[in-house]
Amino acid sequence: MSLKRLSQSVKSENADKAPCLGSGLSSEKITDLMRNKFSLEQPTVPLSGEERYLNPLWVSGNEEPRDELRQTDSSDSKTIIGFELGIDNNQHTQRMLQDKIRVVLKLLTFRKQRVIVQFWSLIFVGKKQLLTTIDQPFGLGVIEDELCLYRKDSEHILYVVDKDHDNEEDISPPARVFKQGFPEWTSDIANYLPKHFAQQECAIRCNLHGYLALPVFDSVTRSCVGVIEFLTSSKYTSLAYEAEKVQKALQTQNLTCLQLLDDGPSNVSSELRLNELEKISSILKVVCDSHKLPLAQTWAISPLSTLASHEQILEKKCGSFDTKCLGKVCMSTASLPYYVPDLGMWSFRKACREQHLDMYRGLVGRALLSRGSCFCEDVTKLGEEEYPLVHNAQMSGLTRCFSIFLHSVEGNHDYVLEFFLPLNIKDVRHVQVNLVQTLMQHIGAASGFELGENSHIEVVKPLMDLPANIEPDIISTTSYNFSNVATNSMNVPDECSSTNVSMEIISARFGDTGETSSPLKSDNKRKRGSDTMVLVKAMYENIIKEFQFVTSLGLLKLKNEVAKQFKLNGNMIRLKYWDEENELILICVDDDLKLALVTSEVNNSINLVCELSA
Repeated sequence: MSLKRLSQSVKSENADKAPCLGSGLSSEKITDLMRNKFSLEQPTVPLSGEERYLNPLWVSGNEEPRDELRQTDSSDSKTIIGFELGIDNNQHTQRMLQDKIRVVLKLLTFRKQRVIVQFWSLIFVGKKQLLTTIDQPFGLGVIEDELCLYRKDSEHILYVVDKDHDNEEDISPPARVFKQGFPEWTSDIANYLPKHFAQQECAIRCNLHGYLALPVFDSVTRSCVGVIEFLTSSKYTSLAYEAEKVQKALQTQNLTCLQLLDDGPSNVSSELRLNELEKISSILKVVCDSHKLPLAQTWAISPLSTLASHEQILEKKCGSFDTKCLGKVCMSTASLPYYVPDLGMWSFRKACREQHLDMYRGLVGRALLSRGSCFCEDVTKLGEEEYPLVHNAQMSGLTRCFSIFLHSVEGNHDYVLEFFLPLNIKDVRHVQVNLVQTLMQHIGAASGFELGENSHIEVVKPLMDLPANIEPDIISTTSYNFSNVATNSMNVPDECSSTNVSMEIISARFGDTGETSSPLKSDNKRKRGSDTMVLVKAMYENIIKEFQFVTSLGLLKLKNEVAKQFKLNGNMIRLKYWDEENELILICVDDDLKLALVTSEVNNSINLVCELSA
């Protein structure tokens, strides 16, 4: 009998018993049946701490396999429900694993009562591998008919997890999680297509919405031993709390969920990467100690380490379990080098560790995209949409922030170094110049790194401080020649050479420092212009997308919108346009975007070609 028919047969044999198709039992009858049949143990309510406000689980007891799954003698083999089953020589190991999972479930507490948590374990049918939850530990936040019905429905399903079984339509989250080793989640099960979630209809009937499936690994062998599945009636915008709870409980039993808490871009064991991060760590320390900075940290693009279903599209996402990250390319500072000489700033560092930033927003995103540097006089005046950590910065008293791009030549890794300047300094420009000078000296000494390719500092000012028709100041006249101290050059990329940026550090005017503006500064202010709406026609790999765009939003917003249109999560993109000589020209800055609009053959329209950066 084929594996596909095997799974179908199991469901067919029990179709008349399937609870989600209607069992005819009263709620009281089901409750009594479930408590007696599975020997659910009443949870012990904690008497102190935050745990007493949370909800523990009724956990299934330690039982012998039920009659329908007991091995029975056959002439040539062992059988189970009429199917061939290889002799299990690891029953003791399996029993130990079940005991560990049962302990894990007893340690868990949740925000809501209406939750079900169950373990999917590996079994062998002949030479085939399947996942089952029959006779495996499970827990209920409250004993009620709908949660019991979902549990009973789960027992009728076997998932094929052989490597040679790759039909996406035949598998569901537990199978995908087991095979790929990635957690999978969604804020609402309705976000799945039916073919991606075999139990979707049952879950919705049982009023279950939030979903999380986590691979369970043995900490010693690193092999995947099963999947923990969590469902709740709530449509949580973030399941990070539940994921962290499970992870901590697993660790008590020498089990783990690899890549679960977004170990960040540094979750690599290679000697090269570790050596690279050690160099960055020493650079941060030198700069902070030399200029008495309160905090410095490193950011990089967060790796794609989870699966998430959103708007019925199943895709790999960053390691966050927050819906705010869906559809975005995120930057993370988790597990990357940092230095906090002022321990009063530790709470801010902790908040950064747990927060993802949209690559197309904020200072670190701007520095990464421009491969240059960015400065803000006061990040606490930025909006939360632009800088999600604004409230944390306010509480810590951090204001002035400087970010600069750093590239590892040998490892081909991109980073952004973020420095917060002291609060009591008066000459901000002097500190910037000296800070970059120190960086250049030590980057040169630490071979294998290149500092930002663009030599100008982009200054970001809060929109509330600016007239409606004026953009933030980007350049002024004070310059500092890097050639006196730099051991490796900061050349402008050849593809952007038309911007003609000189080899100098160009600082900005700060209105609240009492400095006077020179005539040249006023010449460099650029008018925002009217909010022109244009039709954008973007092409990527022979696919064309059209959308309306307000030109005053600028290049970064345009890139963000194009990335969303083509779902290019995790990839940096470049935009090009056709000039009057029918040549493709790269759009590097906002001025290039304006030129592209001028050269367009059709008014209020622009044709773009989207490419992935190398």
